[in-house]
Amino acid sequence: MAAKGKHQAQETQAPEGFEVAPQHRMTLGYLISLLARLLAQSLKVRNGPDGILPGQYPIAVELLAQDGMSQRDLCEVVRIEQATMANTLKRMERDGLITRRQSAEDGRLATIHLTEEGARLARDAVRNAAEVNSVALEGLDLPAQMALRDMLIDLTERLEADIKRRG
Repeated sequence: MAAKGKHQAQETQAPEGFEVAPQHRMTLGYLISLLARLLAQSLKVRNGPDGILPGQYPIAVELLAQDGMSQRDLCEVVRIEQATMANTLKRMERDGLITRRQSAEDGRLATIHLTEEGARLARDAVRNAAEVNSVALEGLDLPAQMALRDMLIDLTERLEADIKRRG
């Protein structure tokens, strides 16, 4: 096989009867998905076995910013399905990271609160996430970092609008 450039896809062996174009690893979705998994793995390693898990991170960060949110509000801001949120909150509650309290405004609702330990681990995770971001962005100057962020925001907004239009 001839040498490939730094960012060219490598050929792989596909299962018999199944053809895969080598470029599949260069699609936007594939690359962003891979990047997201690597960011999550790096955060998980830094947080340690007793720390906030990557799937819990967005919830913990939102609760650090605004403690006492409802499950429904958390779903909206974190953008995950109700069932996924329920399972994640159940694990966080089991692990002593959150508690649920009856809402003072509406007794039918429960609000979610970080425990003291949950808040401590969430703050640690925020510091660790900043470190992960620094590693990922190493070699990019500030204008390039800002341009990348702006592009990702633009892509996100376009896809959200597309989903809203089609959904």
